[in-house]
Amino acid sequence: MNDSERRATTPMQRRLRRLKTLPVLPTLLTASNLASGITAILCAAHDMLLPGAVMIFVAMVCDMLDGKVARLTKTDGAFGAELDSLSDVVSFGVAPAILAHRLLLDEPGVFGYGERLVWFITVFYPVMAAIRLARYNVEHTDEALPYFRGLPSPGAAAMVCACVFLHCWYPDVFRSAEKGQQGLESLTAFDWSLVGISVLVALLMVSTVHFPHVGNTLLGRLNFRKLIILMMLGAVFVMWFPIALASSCALYLGYGLAGEGVAMWRKWRQGRNPLDDPEDDDAEDVGIGGEKESPTGPASGR
Repeated sequence: MNDSERRATTPMQRRLRRLKTLPVLPTLLTASNLASGITAILCAAHDMLLPGAVMIFVAMVCDMLDGKVARLTKTDGAFGAELDSLSDVVSFGVAPAILAHRLLLDEPGVFGYGERLVWFITVFYPVMAAIRLARYNVEHTDEALPYFRGLPSPGAAAMVCACVFLHCWYPDVFRSAEKGQQGLESLTAFDWSLVGISVLVALLMVSTVHFPHVGNTLLGRLNFRKLIILMMLGAVFVMWFPIALASSCALYLGYGLAGEGVAMWRKWRQGRNPLDDPEDDDAEDVGIGGEKESPTGPASGR
């Protein structure tokens, strides 16, 4: 379509224009991400917590690769971004919450005594993940940044899955409530830790705390020394996977929170409000109606 034909079409006609072709490999990877998340939910429903957590990590690998493959093959676009976000809501929002629910309540239950707290966590977590992904779509630009604004949903899911791995690998140490017991009094110290971690990572997903972009590091270029260190860390993961995973997730959260604490302290020393976010100065109220600069609406998300 040339420029004159493009100008001749109305905004409604442009909205109704249908996709005729789809990028094969990136779409298959994103679909595999979604399929892995659904499989994790099915595993949780059948009390297969360990395979369910593994499937969430399979989804993470697919999620890490689909964007890279799309850019390498020059097939990235709005369709892939929307499909990726929908898949992430299932794989890194709903699936970890269902795994945590199944771990905390061995018997089925929703609104019974002691079950409402677990119900709240199970609903609260994926809602925060959906809000985080929607905000990412609005704020994301083509500029490559070394950090995420807010905890990325795969990082939050990894923290929840780390608890599942610890419970499955070391059941005598990280004990959950015994089978058939219900109520808050039946929750063990490990169960309460999982509740606290789920709430914490859910809130961090919608926060403005900066977290490093691990995907760009793993799929980018490293010098020889850093590559050797990464290989040694890989060997540690192979030998002590649950402990190494939980420690890495805790360090990742601690790094982001410590960096945010230092930034707030510097603002306070400069006489500024520690809660001010410089990035909010350039933000737009995209959800408020009224006059818009462009009649076609906001630009595409990712």
